[in-house]
Amino acid sequence: MNTHKLVQSWNNGTTTLNGWLAIPEAFSAEIMAHQGFDSLTIDMQHGVNDYLKTVDMLRAINTTQTQTLVRVPWLDPAHIMKILDAGVSGIICPMINNKEEAQKLVEYSYYPPMGKRSFGPIRAKFVFEGDYAKSANDSLLIIAMIETKEALDNLDEILSVEGIDAVYIGPADLSLNLGYTPKFDQEEPFIVDTIKHILKTTKKYNKYAGIHNGTVDYALKMQKLGFDFVTVGSDANFMIKAASEVASTFKKSELQVSDSY
Repeated sequence: MNTHKLVQSWNNGTTTLNGWLAIPEAFSAEIMAHQGFDSLTIDMQHGVNDYLKTVDMLRAINTTQTQTLVRVPWLDPAHIMKILDAGVSGIICPMINNKEEAQKLVEYSYYPPMGKRSFGPIRAKFVFEGDYAKSANDSLLIIAMIETKEALDNLDEILSVEGIDAVYIGPADLSLNLGYTPKFDQEEPFIVDTIKHILKTTKKYNKYAGIHNGTVDYALKMQKLGFDFVTVGSDANFMIKAASEVASTFKKSELQVSDSY
């Protein structure tokens, strides 16, 4: 039985809010951690984050009760084992396309006998209370991204793998792989039906589902559908949006002042 705090919330019927960190900076991660997100995901796939920066960001987030997740760059044992040793409470792995890849994700993430993770939790043993060797397999959150046609074709087999706790939908890659414009907050009927299919199938296997969103309004729609966790935007997008609004408002006001003379 998984004892992860996010799993406990999901089992109680609570949809959790996940934040996304693309900027490699501990201070911005600390700021995000104090804003009320249930979890924060450090993006090592498309974000500008390397291992050392990620560790600094984890240290900053750990000053709060916010749960820490990392999207690893790829299905690679070196990346997965090293970031788990850094003291993260869960990982999201991109492009899990079939049962074999799902089994490898489990193998790389768990200690024996469930997996083949090497023991050396350099930071994790200080972050988590108790005997980490005994508790890790029951407290980690292992999330597979479903974002290709191959993954859709093999969805039942992926979800049948013990140790995969949840799936995470990347709408942009999913849309692109199915021949549509890569974007969040899809309204294209076929993509929406596909998202619903992934969710329904995930629930059939008594597992959890999350999705990335561009806006709060769309995230609330996904909550209503039954998603267990939703991500809205990212630190980089928040900064872009706010900075753009300030600059645009000022420039428009400046022109209006000039026109009045």
